[in-house]
Amino acid sequence: MSAKSLTSKVGDVEFGDVDDLDNDLADLQLGPAMPSSRPIQNLTDARNQNFNDEWRYQSFTFCDIPKLQYGLVQKKGGSCGVMAAIQATVLQTLLFKDGRIPLNRFGEPSSIERSTALAIALAKIFWRCGEYKTAVVVMPSGKSQFQGSSNKYKYDDLTETLMINHFKTYEDLQSFVLQNIRQFECDGTGGAILCVYSAILSRYIDLVKSDMDEPTGKLMGAHGYCTQDLVNLLLTGKAVSNVFNDVMELESGDGSPPMVLKGISGRSDVGLLSLFEHYKSCQVGTFYKTPKFPIWVVCSESHFSVLFSINKDLVNDWKAEKRFDLYYYDGLARQQEVIKLSICTTDRSYKPPTGEEELVPPIDHCIRTKWTDAQVDWNGTEPLL
Repeated sequence: MSAKSLTSKVGDVEFGDVDDLDNDLADLQLGPAMPSSRPIQNLTDARNQNFNDEWRYQSFTFCDIPKLQYGLVQKKGGSCGVMAAIQATVLQTLLFKDGRIPLNRFGEPSSIERSTALAIALAKIFWRCGEYKTAVVVMPSGKSQFQGSSNKYKYDDLTETLMINHFKTYEDLQSFVLQNIRQFECDGTGGAILCVYSAILSRYIDLVKSDMDEPTGKLMGAHGYCTQDLVNLLLTGKAVSNVFNDVMELESGDGSPPMVLKGISGRSDVGLLSLFEHYKSCQVGTFYKTPKFPIWVVCSESHFSVLFSINKDLVNDWKAEKRFDLYYYDGLARQQEVIKLSICTTDRSYKPPTGEEELVPPIDHCIRTKWTDAQVDWNGTEPLL
């Protein structure tokens, strides 16, 4: 298919009119420029370094360790923000969607159950990025689909092979993702990259750029790491740059218009906790701290992982917050066992360690950004320091 090919339609699915796609792909930055190359190609990162091998071989494969079979496996660093966001949404589907698996075996979903949950999670994310009106899913075709004419585009053996599929109803979107879920699951297909492309194109490039505080903002930082903007896009449908509620205006002091910093615009399905807040480097708002479902992406030590509860009342009834359990999952840590943390918030005599005299797990610090002075019991598991 050339860059001037016509759009074809099958039902409500449109197979990509890719006119000017090479220019569109050059309008959104994924990462920083490398010293020895041209300015990085926006969106695909291809003008400098392409997606690195860690990204190209990262798909959404599940763990086969007993009791952890809901978990996605991250092979190497870099894509943890994407992996944690998808993991959290998979858990939302497995634990709380109609037709969910019984809670007494939530750690042992069948292959069909977890693949279905992954497909629903991806469809939900893409549909939210499209403001619940439209969505895009990209799929590799194995051959080049357009001839890039812009000097802004450099071939990377992936982007140019993608077919762009447009959807106007959620039902068609979910059905398509279910039918093609192996493209996201199989090793070597770059499922994480397909997810990122689909989310960005569902949102539309111009809207992603306008979401950010700066038009030169990036979705990928140094060493291929996800930025907060990208994680926010997957969790909320908007690539805003901050984690506080709503917007914040900073006065310039010189009479010019204030700088507007954009945060989370409403209560999210899945929340977020950050070690940066413990160190007073940022403020996570209540929209993220108290999400609709008791699942939190955790930003700690330049890495993203997941905390969750199987009790939905934890975010709806304050009485449930007196004593409760949280499960922790890290797809990169080669986790071999269930990590269940028991939390007590009612012991007023308890004073959490400051870390000055003893080592405190960073996860404990993250938990206490929401539940101040909470007592955290690792139940015999070696704390992750």
